[in-house]
Amino acid sequence: MSDLWTVGEIARAVNGQCLQDHDGLGISSVSIDSRSLEKDALYVAIQGVSQDGHKFVKAAFDAGAGVALVRDDYVCVCDEVCIRVPDTLVALEGLARAARERSQAKVIAVTGSAGKTGTKAALQAMLAPTGLTHASVKSFNNHWGVPLSLARMPCESAYGVFEVGMNHAGEILPLSKMIGPDVALITTVAPVHIGYFANEEEIADAKAEIFAGVGPEGAVVLPADNRHFPRLVEAARRANVGQVLGFGQSQLADFCLIEGQFGPDGSTVEADIRGTRVSFQTSMPGAHIALNLIGALGCVHLVGGDQEKAVRVIAALEAPEGRGGRFDLILPEGQALLIDESYNANPASMEIALKNLSMIKGPTPSRRIAVLGDMLELGARSKAYHSALEPLIRTLDIDQVYASGEMMKGLFDVLPEAKKGAFMPCSLDLCGVIEKNMQRGDVIMVKGSLGSDMGAIVSRLREKFSL
Repeated sequence: MSDLWTVGEIARAVNGQCLQDHDGLGISSVSIDSRSLEKDALYVAIQGVSQDGHKFVKAAFDAGAGVALVRDDYVCVCDEVCIRVPDTLVALEGLARAARERSQAKVIAVTGSAGKTGTKAALQAMLAPTGLTHASVKSFNNHWGVPLSLARMPCESAYGVFEVGMNHAGEILPLSKMIGPDVALITTVAPVHIGYFANEEEIADAKAEIFAGVGPEGAVVLPADNRHFPRLVEAARRANVGQVLGFGQSQLADFCLIEGQFGPDGSTVEADIRGTRVSFQTSMPGAHIALNLIGALGCVHLVGGDQEKAVRVIAALEAPEGRGGRFDLILPEGQALLIDESYNANPASMEIALKNLSMIKGPTPSRRIAVLGDMLELGARSKAYHSALEPLIRTLDIDQVYASGEMMKGLFDVLPEAKKGAFMPCSLDLCGVIEKNMQRGDVIMVKGSLGSDMGAIVSRLREKFSL
């Protein structure tokens, strides 16, 4: 494969100056992190909220960077190849637009209140057998993650898949225009980040900003079972989108679930993808995941991917980190099962995770244990959303609840005594209590918003009790 960029191409794309004559120098990749860049990478020195990337330019070159994109007041040493610009983030956006303009790839943009990363990863895997597929890594879905992902797209790519996130109105619109998707998929609309919005309708409107970059030749795939579906359809039509399609169980869906068996260990599904009947199995539990996979198959159809190959890929898909992965814990008397849902949490995903936990049957004897951290960015209704979990937990087959965080304290206090495990203000303080009380056959699900640091519990348990 050829170089991703040359210095000359980068300088022209960002309207920057390179004092040395290195126009033909090849660049292998693009990075904003001096600790993980590849040899001959372009290092972009981003000015962040807490860190200025210019402090790490020397470290980037020491690590093998070939070129650095720097602010025009940065003083480079004589052997450093630097491209100077007034603003490095604006320059990265320019490089992203240049990547999109030169590419012949069919591009899909994925947004939604939940399921973005998993659906993006599924689309990448589904399209890979048809042609070279580039996708954003991890959850690179914000104002720097999207342009960085675009700037990394090889010219030879047949497909591009990009995740787009937001927590305020107005954030998705410029990113959609930058991506210029041929197809945009909205997984769902739910009260996520609702602390920044007056109501769910405003969240739906913010998600609908993804239509801005699609245009009359493109298509959008929308959640037909969601109560905001008519609102999204109307917004897509106002945006002059070419095709407005739905996925789900509804009769309004173009990509439709025909029959599904949804269990704690996965799903078996039959679906209609615009006239073609397909069957697949997935080890990832939950009807919501199966439906998102149907939406993804609809996107594969729209961009001309090989549908049979895409369906065959589904069985091997695994949950992304922090989004339902399962790990065996080795105890002196036997095994327990850890379910990692620690990446994020909102009222809708918390309800799904608790219901899935209640259905899982471990070896006898078996207990189902929920380890819960605060759901963040819920605003004035945060207490009510947390309290609403109590009647759900009371009725589900969940044996114990461990909790941390200010909001979860209110939930924990009103739980039935028989279901109370322990409460600690800090997530890591729960580890010792959980470790002391774990038993053979336990199924332990850890979930909370990223900021509640529930991932630290997962890391600690895996480190101590894995083979």
